[in-house]
Amino acid sequence: MNNSNNFLSAQQQEIERLNEELDKLKNRSSNNSSVPPSSDLLKKPSDKSKRKKGKKRGPKYNHPGKTRNGFGTPDQIVTLKLENSPECGTSLELLEQAAPQVQQVAEVIEQPIEIREYRRPLYQCPNCGWSGSSPLPLGVKEGFSYGGRLCSIVGWLGYGGNLTWRKQEYFVEYVLGVPISQGSLAKMHKWFQESLEPCYQQWLSYIQQPGIRCVDETTYCIEGIKYWLWVATSEQICVLMLAPTRSSAELEKLLGANFEGILTSDCFSA
Repeated sequence: MNNSNNFLSAQQQEIERLNEELDKLKNRSSNNSSVPPSSDLLKKPSDKSKRKKGKKRGPKYNHPGKTRNGFGTPDQIVTLKLENSPECGTSLELLEQAAPQVQQVAEVIEQPIEIREYRRPLYQCPNCGWSGSSPLPLGVKEGFSYGGRLCSIVGWLGYGGNLTWRKQEYFVEYVLGVPISQGSLAKMHKWFQESLEPCYQQWLSYIQQPGIRCVDETTYCIEGIKYWLWVATSEQICVLMLAPTRSSAELEKLLGANFEGILTSDCFSA
């Protein structure tokens, strides 16, 4: 009997010793042993550690609101009249000396797109013999069925909102209620790009003037084809240029062949 108890006691001590060794192995790291830091397990930080103590979420109390005072002059004023009491049904009397409650609301109208038809009669000059029609207004392109503002919205959806072409097509057709095809969508983007070209040339001319310029380049893939996206910055503007190569010839296109400013870069050979 004594031999059995001694055996069980020794077995229990051995189990406790093995458990201690196992705990040490589980909690071993580069801080308490000779293992390298690369072997440390990554632990997900708790949500409590991310939050700063005492900091309340959301805007500060009594912060100035952006739309608290309305939107300025309204496009439409709607007076909501009430004839009978909602409690007993008796006819109500209007208190003209009391100021009405006013609330401005920004809302999408039922048909946000307006279809315009421009009719241009044919004219002829009796003096010089010139004949023709009046020019189209600004924002209307000859032979194109979509106006400049709509093309600008579509351009922003693609380049600012990062929407795919299918989602842009869906938005124009089902949200704005205007039928459109992939070909027309491509023409809208082309017009959007052409309209920004004069501004881009002004920025490009400015970045080529003497001054401090920071330049860098990185890869940029379009439909599986690798291009290089060059960037030049100043204190005021940032100019991007998409180029097929990483050579110094692209840098000369960006800054000009006779740049006389101060250039900062990562010392790449180009």
